Amino acid sequence: MATPEPTSTGPKSNMTPLEYLAGADKEWADGNHLEAAGLLWKATKSTFIELAVERRLDYDEYLIDLAKALEAAGSVSEGYYRDNLVVGKLMRAHAEMDVLEGYELESTYKLARQFIVEQHSEPE
Repeated sequence: MATPEPTSTGPKSNMTPLEYLAGADKEWADGNHLEAAGLLWKATKSTFIELAVERRLDYDEYLIDLAKALEAAGSVSEGYYRDNLVVGKLMRAHAEMDVLEGYELESTYKLARQFIVEQHSEPE
């Protein structure tokens, strides 16, 4: 007996950060800003988890200690990871409570997106 194909075309759990980002971009382009914000948060969170695994750092669900540990390595300016974590969490808050409007939403989306892209770009 054949296994039925899944009918959902929405995002799956355990996607890569770039897959979440692609989904967020599609939702954003379609005007689904709450869904896009939620996917962008998932991209941010999974990026932080990838960084922890790559560098063998401990982390918890809040990720703030991880952000501090990443900054302590000294390869980025103070606050870089914490600031980007806050931006990602603001995307989560928007997805859950629709807290941003207009320019605030657009600029926060762009900042969160930029962080994901930067973390997955090849070093020059």
